[in-house]
Amino acid sequence: MMKIRGLVFFFILVMLVQCGPSKKNQFDKTAIQMNAFITLLEYDLQVLEGEIEFLGDKIQELFIELGSITDQGYQRRVPAKRGIHNNAGIDDPDACTTYISEIAEEGVELEKLLRVTESVDDLFKDIVRRHEMVTQVYFNSKQQVNKLYPPYDALAMLVTDLDLTSFNFYYLADEENNPGRSTLWVDELYIDPVGKGWMISLLHPIYVDDELMMVLAFDVTLNTIIDNYLNNFDNNFIIVDATGTLVAGKTKAIESMSLPPLKNHTYTQTITSDTFRKEEYNLFRSKSSEVRKMASKLILANEDEYLLTDYGFQAQVTTSRMNVLDWVLFDLSF
Repeated sequence: MMKIRGLVFFFILVMLVQCGPSKKNQFDKTAIQMNAFITLLEYDLQVLEGEIEFLGDKIQELFIELGSITDQGYQRRVPAKRGIHNNAGIDDPDACTTYISEIAEEGVELEKLLRVTESVDDLFKDIVRRHEMVTQVYFNSKQQVNKLYPPYDALAMLVTDLDLTSFNFYYLADEENNPGRSTLWVDELYIDPVGKGWMISLLHPIYVDDELMMVLAFDVTLNTIIDNYLNNFDNNFIIVDATGTLVAGKTKAIESMSLPPLKNHTYTQTITSDTFRKEEYNLFRSKSSEVRKMASKLILANEDEYLLTDYGFQAQVTTSRMNVLDWVLFDLSF
């Protein structure tokens, strides 16, 4: 992976050296930088897609191998009862925290799930260790079980009777919303219920005998995308999703769109339902009519350029659409 990333940066350097000061070359330089940003980000995202599918196959194999085993005398690391186990890693800092909702049905199915997934802790830990982008790895099951690594303080962050299947990180991958049973990205920013802030998620449903057993997930925080990708470029980039809602961006570019400054979420209460970025960060709701007009041209009409003249400044706005995520990258040249 590092070799490919190095080749991309080398290609950028060569192309930028060849670009002179002309207006056309300035446009070419911008296009190269935008393509480089998208290429680097999406290469890493596609690597994660391969990882989650491989991990999903291994968990599916566990269900096939261990699902029919009966072991009433087996002492599990996680007891088959409602509650929070290994809270904040108090029992084992290298193991997952397991949340079993109060609405879970105790019995054979719950015991089977916990028996089969006993060994996933090391697999989850290995993903986090090898991939800087992945903040946490977890699964949510229809039995109302969440198992997540790294361990966290679930007692402080979660109410005890959550319906895990009612959150986007489960239902977007279920049979009704994902009939093709594919790996998919949740690319609309939402607040993480366990305290990691704004994030996107990669979901992978796991089926056994044509039955949805669980949804496996990798979380990538917005701060990771900003620190590892956005801040590595000098361009005045902003990223918006398909609805025109701001994902991330440089301060000057955000201010030019007449949007409020971005702030990370502060936790004042537990989260009991999906919480997405507010409408005040949507370009189509900008205080500036010129920005709203620009959004219509670039997002709805799929135009590539727009000369934004507003509040005494002028900026050439260039866009490029991403492939893995349904996002649009904007570059503002003042």
